[in-house]
Amino acid sequence: SNPVNMSHQHTRRDSVDGSASAKLMSLRKLEGTDSPSFKREQHPAAAPLSLSLDDLSNPPTEEELSHYCDVPAAELPPIHKRALPNRIFVNRDLRLDKIEFYGFDMDYTLAEYKSPEFEQLAYGMLIDRLIEMGYPQTISTLRYEPGFPLRGLLLDKEHGNFLKVDSFGNIVSAVHGRTRMTKKHISEIYPSMYIHSQDIGRRYYVLTTLFTLPEACLYGSLVEHLERKTSLRLSTEVAEEKQMHDEPPVHTEQHDNTPQTIDSDLSYTNLYQDIRAALDFLHDQGSLKTRILANTEKYINKHKELPTLLTRMRRTGAKVFLLTNSEYYYTNHVMTYLLSSPEKVWRDYFDVIIVGADKPRFFGEGSTIREVNLETGTLLISKMHDHFEPGKVYHGGSLSLFQKLTGAKGNKVLYIGDHIFADIIKSKKSHGWRNLLVVPELHHELQVWQLNQDKYNHLLNLEFMKAEIFRGLDSESTQPPDVQVLRSHIKATIEEVNKRYNEYFGSLFRSGSKHSFFAMQVQRYADLYTSSYLNLLNYPLFYQFSATSPALAHETPYSTAPFPSAVMESDKQP
Repeated sequence: SNPVNMSHQHTRRDSVDGSASAKLMSLRKLEGTDSPSFKREQHPAAAPLSLSLDDLSNPPTEEELSHYCDVPAAELPPIHKRALPNRIFVNRDLRLDKIEFYGFDMDYTLAEYKSPEFEQLAYGMLIDRLIEMGYPQTISTLRYEPGFPLRGLLLDKEHGNFLKVDSFGNIVSAVHGRTRMTKKHISEIYPSMYIHSQDIGRRYYVLTTLFTLPEACLYGSLVEHLERKTSLRLSTEVAEEKQMHDEPPVHTEQHDNTPQTIDSDLSYTNLYQDIRAALDFLHDQGSLKTRILANTEKYINKHKELPTLLTRMRRTGAKVFLLTNSEYYYTNHVMTYLLSSPEKVWRDYFDVIIVGADKPRFFGEGSTIREVNLETGTLLISKMHDHFEPGKVYHGGSLSLFQKLTGAKGNKVLYIGDHIFADIIKSKKSHGWRNLLVVPELHHELQVWQLNQDKYNHLLNLEFMKAEIFRGLDSESTQPPDVQVLRSHIKATIEEVNKRYNEYFGSLFRSGSKHSFFAMQVQRYADLYTSSYLNLLNYPLFYQFSATSPALAHETPYSTAPFPSAVMESDKQP
């Protein structure tokens, strides 16, 4: 074991001069352990030897630890952390040397779509389809706004509002069209200022993936445009089922010098249903994917490090599999673009390949598994052997069959994906898979956080002042202090910080000191999260990720970490 300076400098040094082993040798001589004939009673007892952090080997030995003298908590040097852009953040302890199967999603994980190019493409194609469905030609002037949508928002299909809620379901902010709603207006529509969990997924549509950003932006744009530029009156009435599914939503007439008129009203629910129908049409017809395949370099990033990562994983003896909802023709083209070389085809990097998985259904009842004809892409119903055959591609199936044929069990699997529900929550709750959530927005979140440390520090100062105002007051006090000025400063500071993340909704993870609904999901279900799967290259594949346990309310006097960093728990050196 080589001695090493374990302070924040982390510099290695010679093992003889001043090392722990030299000190321990001196101790043995004093105690007589180097000579069998030494008589302990003939010499005075040696003073106990104390070793400091600088004296310890890395990792320390049993003998060194028995003579180590603890440093007071406040004097411990900072734990070693990788640079923020390269870091994997930890919610639960995980040892990579215990992982036997590494699984990958494709879209927005291995295939990283370029922003805003991809969103602009989807947005424009959605508008074209809506015009075909009867919407006015004037919507063709609308353009995608990268600064508007945010993942983790709730869309109230009944009132047409985007809501940002905290981890407890309390409404933090709301936007209608492109207008930020006042607290008074919000409370008129939502008197309790609270969203019940049983309504999420029914009345409230959650923006869970980056794929939802174009449709979310378009929904807000259409609410703004139709209410301000046309005579249409959007209503909160739920549309009849026949109209939502079978009939065009509106009928238009063009007048030369007057706003374009629409004969019938349209509910906010109608609008949501029409955008979803338009998106389903693009996916069913394959027109969006056709455009991507025609110019893959424009819409998907290619990383030369991907083959290295997959190769290193397999060299540890672990199996690597691809589990994607995309069909074979699309998967084959994208993965060929990302991986193939003169020496290998992309399938050579995986032990098991499953396309058309239909997650999250895959983690439940699943579907019939079929083998894919690699020449034609057709599906074949064939008898499955007792294992997946290397080089072959399978379509559909279920987790129970996957486990049966691979032996992959629960915490031996690390699945890497971007979809908080289909990739992370379902695999975790159903079968205990370990997971790594890819959150590309972390690039921006971390940049803003680093650039605004002065504002966060100012906010901490203001919060301290507010706490001090009530020092010494008890139940005998009858005159409350006037904290209105201080509260207004706190509110203004939070608003200023939020706008630096996103003009309309603030940070993906929080609003001021409150965690967002998305942050709650990440903390609750994601074992690890990071901005890119490639950050796995920054860690040895025997690494032990250790989570920092958040302090409970009664433990806060012992916690010195400021709240802005709480959502960004770091990895610890093993």
